[in-house]
Amino acid sequence: MNYYEKVMIIDPNLDDSAADETVEKVKNIILKEGGEILKTDKWGRRKLAYELNKYDKGNYILLVFKTPPATINKLEKHCKLVDTIIKFMVVKLLKPKHIEAALPAPEAAPAKTDADKEAPVTEAPATEAPVTEEAAKSGEETTPPSEGK
Repeated sequence: MNYYEKVMIIDPNLDDSAADETVEKVKNIILKEGGEILKTDKWGRRKLAYELNKYDKGNYILLVFKTPPATINKLEKHCKLVDTIIKFMVVKLLKPKHIEAALPAPEAAPAKTDADKEAPVTEAPATEAPVTEEAAKSGEETTPPSEGK
């Protein structure tokens, strides 16, 4: 099975449920042919670069999937027949870095709770300077050699 990206521009005048229904039909074709949907990304309604079939806006949808190559012909035939799909494009992902970039990001580790963030802080024991006999007799404090006066 190969990895593919499919971008569809759907009629912007459709409500969200009708647009979702159109996307589900495309997904069902992929699944019936033994494919697997890896990612569905809705980009929303955007202005087109130029007018297509008298539309100046479109509802953009991105699908990332893996499927056998024969499925692509069926998808193209379906998309040409459906009036709600204004434009579509299927791209085969060949390089591993392109495949990794297209796949959904793995879930991040669970966020730390406040209790985890506030770990008890332990203080290091204070180091005391050695007291020489002469300093003890005279009552002077001695400082460690690294501090110096």
